[in-house]
Amino acid sequence: MEKIRLIDGSVHEVTRAEITNGRLEVDFQGRDAEELQDTFSVPALLTNIELLTENEEKIGDVPGWTVYGGVMTLGNTKTVILTKALDMTEQRLTNAEARAIAANTAAEVAKTMSTETATQVTDLQMAICELYEGMEV
Repeated sequence: MEKIRLIDGSVHEVTRAEITNGRLEVDFQGRDAEELQDTFSVPALLTNIELLTENEEKIGDVPGWTVYGGVMTLGNTKTVILTKALDMTEQRLTNAEARAIAANTAAEVAKTMSTETATQVTDLQMAICELYEGMEV
């Protein structure tokens, strides 16, 4: 089973991701069509889709497939259909929104890391105080 990563960092398991007849087709097993529609109808999330191995190692990129064309269902397999935008203005707006989403995700990671670092510094300060108190200086 392969995986894909969208701009917001979300990772999704897929059974196939293939460009066929001028469109990108991505197959999912056991996923709800409405859930897939909610995820793939946001063009900014799709400006660059990373192809990943099972271990989430990046093996490639599929950029520019930002127009949601629907979900086809065959048995338990749901196929998301994506095409490329033809309007240059739409592409620029989508790219700007994608950069904003990526920046927001990076800011959230940085915020979490700074909180963890501050907690570690406080813990170190408390340990040093306890050492001094134990030494009765």
